[in-house]
Amino acid sequence: MTQVEEPQFWQAIGILIKNYHALNKKIFEVVITKVEKQQDGQLSDSSEEELGKCLKEDPNHRTCTGFKIGFKLLPKKLPENILATGTVDFANCKYECQFASDDIEDFSVQLLKGELLLNSKQNQNWLEYVFKPKLLSWSQSKQDESKVKSLGLVNVEKYNDLYKELKRKHSQRLLEYWKTAQESTDPLKFIYEDLAIAAYLIVLWNQTQTEPKAFADLGCGNGLLVHVLNAEGYKGYGYDIRKRKLWSLYPEDTQQSLIEQAVEPNSFRLDFPDVNWLIGNHSDELSPWLPVLAGRLSTNYFLLPCCPYELSGAKFRRRNTKISAYQDFFKYVTQVSQECGFEVLQDRLKIPSTKRLALLGIKRNSTKSIADLEYFVQEELGKYKTGELEVKLREKEESVRNCTQVDRSIIDALVLKIFKQLLASNDDKWSGRLPMREIAKSLTKEELSGIKSECGGIKTLLRNKHEVFEFCGGDLIGIRTPKPTALLQSRLTTKKRSCFFKMHHPLGCPLEDAECSFIH
Repeated sequence: MTQVEEPQFWQAIGILIKNYHALNKKIFEVVITKVEKQQDGQLSDSSEEELGKCLKEDPNHRTCTGFKIGFKLLPKKLPENILATGTVDFANCKYECQFASDDIEDFSVQLLKGELLLNSKQNQNWLEYVFKPKLLSWSQSKQDESKVKSLGLVNVEKYNDLYKELKRKHSQRLLEYWKTAQESTDPLKFIYEDLAIAAYLIVLWNQTQTEPKAFADLGCGNGLLVHVLNAEGYKGYGYDIRKRKLWSLYPEDTQQSLIEQAVEPNSFRLDFPDVNWLIGNHSDELSPWLPVLAGRLSTNYFLLPCCPYELSGAKFRRRNTKISAYQDFFKYVTQVSQECGFEVLQDRLKIPSTKRLALLGIKRNSTKSIADLEYFVQEELGKYKTGELEVKLREKEESVRNCTQVDRSIIDALVLKIFKQLLASNDDKWSGRLPMREIAKSLTKEELSGIKSECGGIKTLLRNKHEVFEFCGGDLIGIRTPKPTALLQSRLTTKKRSCFFKMHHPLGCPLEDAECSFIH
């Protein structure tokens, strides 16, 4: 059993106070509305900052006996916010929380002789297997003060209210668009993500008094964000190199706002002089260029960097391998933005995406000129020998590179060759295991180059033949053991293709005909 020291206990409580939504998935966020300090039996007004400072203080040198905290819990679906009161009792190492709703049970947490004592009328399994492990984790965690706070630039309550309203108004209709267009992408991810971004932008614009005369979404993809913002009364346009099926389903005004045009950074000009906001919503190769274009066009910008690219259009080259590739790229785009003369703002959005760090450029640094910007761009492009400001972006028609364009006979021959190689290394009668590099060495240069040009290499080929091969940890590859049909989650491929094991494995298929997903 993990022993918890008093400083660790109060560290966990400090995190809990601001992150109750991590324990209750029905809650979007917690907003602290009032903080009062208790001293000598009296309550006096205090602040979040003083509360945080006292929670971190040496227990023997505290200047108060506790705090009383007022909250608003912002539900994800319920129309009304939930009020709550938290009480910090330093003398008894205890924290209590009471909710003004029958839907959420009150609870208390106390530290006694190094043990966490939790009390609530809630399901005891939840206390033991959800609440307690989370508190223990928070008590041992190292706090990263440099981490960007979620939704730190907007009023969270207004954002949540608007997001719920946008979902109510638009989500069902947008789902119908997806069905009609027969889109293969996940509608829930894209719809809820773009509704959240729209809510964020609207609240931000109102809060900073920077509402756009018009906006331009560069690399707008399916045009969903443009459509939602247009529907909410914001004039704007979307540019993308390819028209999407969804475009033709939007209302006429949105269709006219979506422009099929490549955004070539060094020749791009806006067709609409009233645009004063640029948007880059996961705009791939255009991500590092968005601050540059905003600087040239004297507009504000909002950017969610996604796939990492250099200004040249080449894949991003790491600068700092001590941090993640995404953080490294984010720092690079931040630097580009600063070189373009922006006082950069950062925020973390709450969207169904791993790429949710946002950059905003609203204020300009008066010491940076357009000449400085252009000099920086040329210096960056010169590093990669791209010629005089030559930028390589994607083609209008992208080739399919997932093995589906390789001749079937070539694929079948490669699969059978690898299969026999694994059989030859057999150590358990059914299948041996080999490192992927050893399998690759056994293939000819012609065989490797044939699949590499289409799918990026042998790994994709093996993943595509998941009914035959399996990844066994590390880079080890083995032969998959067939599962009975009753255990499979999907029957979409049942009885459409011949059984590979029945045809090629010396032991045949271990399943009966009725159990196997393939034809015997």
